[in-house]
Amino acid sequence: MRSRIIGRRHRRKATRALAAGKPPQHPVVITARTPDSLRARAFGLGLAGTGAAHFTAPRAFDPLTARAFPRATRRWTYRNGFTEMVLGLAITFRRSRPIGSVGFIAYLAFLAARFSGAQPAEEAGAGRW
Repeated sequence: MRSRIIGRRHRRKATRALAAGKPPQHPVVITARTPDSLRARAFGLGLAGTGAAHFTAPRAFDPLTARAFPRATRRWTYRNGFTEMVLGLAITFRRSRPIGSVGFIAYLAFLAARFSGAQPAEEAGAGRW
């Protein structure tokens, strides 16, 4: 019973302090999370779904993959599917979204270099004397 009386007195003091314009002694801080981006989540799920499609129907992706990766095309189809699935899942979840976004940009740069015809240094013979 005594705790109820003390609780009421404390509430009255806090109410009076707020009415007088003074901050309360023990303020309650509520942190609200920003709403999750539905666009980013939908994009991530779409990318992960496309990556999974590389495994279920690899023949659909082989002609496009062969342009950038003429040797071992099917293996590259599976590698690209795995990469897209991992990056898509990383973009889907809020905590890993920054890492997934950076990885996606790097993956796009890699694919652009392969489609443009640029060769990696070891294939171009840069290290050979």
